[in-house]
Amino acid sequence: MNFRTTTDVMHDAAGKVDTVNSEVQAELRRLQGTVDSVSGAWQGEAQAAFGQLMVRWNDSARELHQALTSIAENIRANARGFAQVEADNAAAFRV
Repeated sequence: MNFRTTTDVMHDAAGKVDTVNSEVQAELRRLQGTVDSVSGAWQGEAQAAFGQLMVRWNDSARELHQALTSIAENIRANARGFAQVEADNAAAFRV
């Protein structure tokens, strides 16, 4: 199996991850707004259980954001490394 890439492809991929991350975060904020608007409609044990669920949900949403951010950053770092190796290899042939 062969894999081929360029720094442009890698930067485009990182940008796509950033876009997806932004879209997911916007949808999560929209959903959070909807949930916030209805969560005050009840009290008691069910509301407390729901509050605990939302804490876990918020933690998971934050972890997803961090993971996608990390993926994009790692792709960019790999692109920089790839570009440096390419430049070094090209320079070696010019000697």
